[in-house]
Amino acid sequence: MNKVIIISVSLFTILMTGCVSKGTYNATLSELSETKGSLNEAKDKIRAQREKIANQQMDIGSNKAEIIKTKSELAKLQADKKALEDEYSATQALLNASQSKLQTMSQIEAETKKRNEIYARFVNQLQKMIDAGKLRVSIEKGRIVINLPDNVLFATGHANVNEEGQKVLKQIAGVLKEFKERRFQVEGHTDNVPIKSSRYPSNWELSSARALHVVHLMVDEGVDPKNISAAGYGEFQPRADNDTPEGRKLNRRIEIIMLPNLEILSNELPKVMK
Repeated sequence: MNKVIIISVSLFTILMTGCVSKGTYNATLSELSETKGSLNEAKDKIRAQREKIANQQMDIGSNKAEIIKTKSELAKLQADKKALEDEYSATQALLNASQSKLQTMSQIEAETKKRNEIYARFVNQLQKMIDAGKLRVSIEKGRIVINLPDNVLFATGHANVNEEGQKVLKQIAGVLKEFKERRFQVEGHTDNVPIKSSRYPSNWELSSARALHVVHLMVDEGVDPKNISAAGYGEFQPRADNDTPEGRKLNRRIEIIMLPNLEILSNELPKVMK
């Protein structure tokens, strides 16, 4: 632009003095025209550059928005991934728990099946005494129970096993000792009629003494002492109403209990119940 001004001033000066040749004049006009063309070209370049800059700024703004959008989408994907991982972990834990419960249920089912097989053997081998009314075999609360009325084993108010009772218990011992992996408990029970003697101050002592005498006889007959125990309950676990002679007769008894597999019950069953 400065060049155009200078040329214009020069041309004006020449025209005012009148001291210029036609060639010089024409050359000056040509130079002026050329300079104007260069100026217009420069203006066009500047305009184009500005437009380019404006477009680039728009692109930058668009890219920034795209980056923000992409970051937001990435954050959502990461959150979704975390949720899926948590869901997978929870599902895996549930699967492991289900497998553990299934295994436990299988163990309990196997234990139940084995108990039923033992029950069938008890009934089969003790059938004659069952038919004679000397004992009864049942499954109660998951346990095999051999129930012997007290009059089969003892005289009234005494704990020593009578002769008939010894024969009965020997046959039972012959069955029990076959199951070396099972544990048994002998339980003594009475009616609610009080007993007061120097030897047995209460039914607690009488029921406990009767249970112990049965245990000693069983051990003498070959039952492993590690597998058998004694308990006396007195009159506090009646089977029938003590208000009738028939009920009191049912309550005076010895029960030999085959205990369930306590390892399964204590370690596994609580897992199933959760």
